[in-house]
Amino acid sequence: MANAGQSTLSTILFVTVSFLVLLLALKKFAWGPVVDMMQQREDKIASDIDNAENSKIEADKLEKQKQLELKQSRTEAQNIIAQAKDTAENNAHAILVDAQEHATRIKKQAQEDLRIERERMIDEAKKEVADLSVEIASKILKKELSASTHQELIQSSIEKLGVDDDE
Repeated sequence: MANAGQSTLSTILFVTVSFLVLLLALKKFAWGPVVDMMQQREDKIASDIDNAENSKIEADKLEKQKQLELKQSRTEAQNIIAQAKDTAENNAHAILVDAQEHATRIKKQAQEDLRIERERMIDEAKKEVADLSVEIASKILKKELSASTHQELIQSSIEKLGVDDDE
């Protein structure tokens, strides 16, 4: 009887240690590439935002250039200059508004893409950890788990992974 209790205790201890080793291995080998991929995505988004800001700066430069041309043409004819100035200001304002709207759209889309990608990666990682945990537990215990036991083990693993993520 004592031998059976000791065998059960050693099995539980072995399963616990194996599970912890699995979690450490996943953290070391799986999370690094995921984090790197997310960092590359974040860098690309930041680059896209910078490009949009550069477009706005270029539009500002064009606006200043048009203002200079308008000042030089004042000497030719006041009537022509007034019309050209109105047109240039309207165009410059439209360019600035378009550039700002474009930059805002790119930024919002980039943030949404990043949020969706992170959620997808986290969900995939949770599923993989749950599947691996169940597979290892099944092999260690050398028995087939019932559907309800399988679901409880997956839910427990996901909850534990969620607690580790929050920390």
